[in-house]
Amino acid sequence: MDELEFRRRIYADPETTDSDVVEAAKADESKRSFWNEQKQLDKQLKQALKVDVPEDLASKLIWQQSADEFTRYKRRSRWYLAMAASVAFTVGIGLTMWYHQPLSIGGQALAHMQYAEMEHAHSLLPVDLNMVNAKLASFGGSFSEMLDGVEVANYCHLSTVRSLHLIVNTPQGKMSVFVVPERGDVSVPSEFADGQYHGESIKMKHANVMIVGDKDADLSDMKKAVSERIQFSA
Repeated sequence: MDELEFRRRIYADPETTDSDVVEAAKADESKRSFWNEQKQLDKQLKQALKVDVPEDLASKLIWQQSADEFTRYKRRSRWYLAMAASVAFTVGIGLTMWYHQPLSIGGQALAHMQYAEMEHAHSLLPVDLNMVNAKLASFGGSFSEMLDGVEVANYCHLSTVRSLHLIVNTPQGKMSVFVVPERGDVSVPSEFADGQYHGESIKMKHANVMIVGDKDADLSDMKKAVSERIQFSA
């Protein structure tokens, strides 16, 4: 038996008892030495693989599997809780925004009326035609004749639109006249009201005029006076 075949047979089974392998080893010292080395190596490998199995190994494996599953469950639970919290937060924000939506421009004009009795002029100048027209000039408007009973003329903001607010004392009580420059993204309602006040608007060139009074007040005379006396440049 040649060297290559002998080694192949020994590698395949170091404990072989095949007669031709035994005869080849007897006839050749180098083959016999190689075979003994492989037997010794095989014995050492088998010895190394002999590891005593702990009696509680099965219990430990089951416990480890349960622990791994619990860890995965906690991770999933945290993810679900985070998702639930995110949804709750989004819903909460949505409800908050829904409950706290900004008032419409009509609603803001009505809100201003609640403070009409307390509001004072921002300027020390007398509230006359010159003063009112000086304020209206920035909107391209002017009055040809002063409205009767104007006590206050202040700038204010309605839906972020800088407007002129006139507080007028009339036989029907305080009224507010708002001159609101026209803006494409702001829609002014023709009529608006709440439980205490009501208002109507006049659409004019380059602006809208909103008139607000008590809920039972007749606004027609004020609307007529404003329409006849205010004008806007081209």
